[in-house]
Amino acid sequence: MAGGKETPRQKMIGMMYMVLTALLALNVSNSVLEKFAIIDDTLLKLIAEGQNKNENKLAGILNSTSQDPDVLEAKEKAKKVRELTKATIAYIDEVKNKMRTEPDGKAIEGEALVTNTHRAEELMLDSQKPEVGQGYEKKLNEYVVELNKIMGLKTPFPKLTRTAKDYEQFKQNTNQLSKNFLQFQFEQTPTMGAIATLSQMQTEILEYEVTALDTLNAVAEGVQVRFDKVVPMVRAETNTLVAGQEYTADLFIAGATDAESEMFYNGTPVKVEKDALTGIKMGKIKFRTSGGSYDKNGIAEASYKVKINIKGKPYEETIRYKVARPVAKFESESASTLYLDCGNEMSVSVQGLTESSGISLTAPADQGKIIAQGSGKFVLIPTRPQMDVRVLVNGTQIEVKPFKAKAVPMPVAKLMVGNNEYNVKSGIPPGTSIVRFVPDISDETFKRQNAKDASYRVTQMTLQITGKTPVTLTSGTIELSRYGLRAGDSFSIYNVQVVRSTWDPNDNDAKPVNAKLEGVYVMGR
Repeated sequence: MAGGKETPRQKMIGMMYMVLTALLALNVSNSVLEKFAIIDDTLLKLIAEGQNKNENKLAGILNSTSQDPDVLEAKEKAKKVRELTKATIAYIDEVKNKMRTEPDGKAIEGEALVTNTHRAEELMLDSQKPEVGQGYEKKLNEYVVELNKIMGLKTPFPKLTRTAKDYEQFKQNTNQLSKNFLQFQFEQTPTMGAIATLSQMQTEILEYEVTALDTLNAVAEGVQVRFDKVVPMVRAETNTLVAGQEYTADLFIAGATDAESEMFYNGTPVKVEKDALTGIKMGKIKFRTSGGSYDKNGIAEASYKVKINIKGKPYEETIRYKVARPVAKFESESASTLYLDCGNEMSVSVQGLTESSGISLTAPADQGKIIAQGSGKFVLIPTRPQMDVRVLVNGTQIEVKPFKAKAVPMPVAKLMVGNNEYNVKSGIPPGTSIVRFVPDISDETFKRQNAKDASYRVTQMTLQITGKTPVTLTSGTIELSRYGLRAGDSFSIYNVQVVRSTWDPNDNDAKPVNAKLEGVYVMGR
């Protein structure tokens, strides 16, 4: 088990940590955090079932009447394994109970537990009070050491206190690679997510125990496994997925030998190969999940059929799994409001997806256009007051996000004298040769969020100097030296025409701006 390819369980845990990390990087809603309570509830049922099954396995081993020394030793080892596992599971339950309790002893329950974001981190990462966090890590290490001591296998059980370095998914994530075990599991983790993580660890411990008890049971039986009923088995990485997420599972024959077999997924043949880890013949199942009729908790039931033919005899099974409603997260300075005819930049991620390459956005053609920038980045250019953005994952629509689009702020007039704005009290300094009439945006949010669209320029305006014929200019620059202005003289600007440059580099047509800009200015004395 050690030093080799990741097991499906390890991959599932890695996926879970990645989902947790992704969610924690976002400002997720309570409805999303509630999913951890649902997941934990499912894990608790699995833990109860696992405890019961392992008690039955132990009973089966102890029922052996053989007096063979190896069988007697196997029976003693099985009792020690069960006692060790029960004690470790109970210890983790105590840690979970502490997470559900404030330092003052007050219980954290219901909605307060779901929305609690501090208790797990302060409990598990408090260097001043290390007994819980470090105690938990020590207990996991002691479990593996003691289990390996009891079993004495050539290939020992690997450590449970794995960090990002132990998962392929995090090989390039420098931020995660720098974390120790406790930081990797609990840093910035909401309490409900941390409790689900602890429950997940309990299921992994029970799986270790299953392997140990099955090994000891083979000794107690003292014979090759024989079976008169073949049951197709599926080992899935996870049974709760997000719509659009890839489903991966191993399909195999429980207790199978080298007998020739054919395997099918929904009637389609599956390639059968020996698993490098177990040596058992398996068929690899892989498909993209899709949504369905979600319940009030955002969970949809789904299933598929498998069949195994052994020597012409078919054995069939229906495999059921759950699909969670995906949640798309839009990130920008203002993710709820767009500006018309502007390039509104967005980053989009979807809960449960480790890569953004499969995410795409579309919108009705009469509402605007969307330009993909790669790596989950898009530019939304609405042409209507509302833009209904469809989010797709690998071609499957998961959500429709409506955006409101408001008009671009109109510019205000600003006369620049050199690098300074025109001062009404002092006027234009005598001797100034050139001034510039500039359309400026007072809306700082727009200037910051849509800097590429906040560029205005004057294309035409009328200059009226007192006592002289009006002059039409084709820019915002005024060469005062040409007009012989003297101290106390005034001039006015009107009929100003302004255009706005756009974000889209392929759009060469500047957008006319219907702004009424004018002003009267005086040459200082």
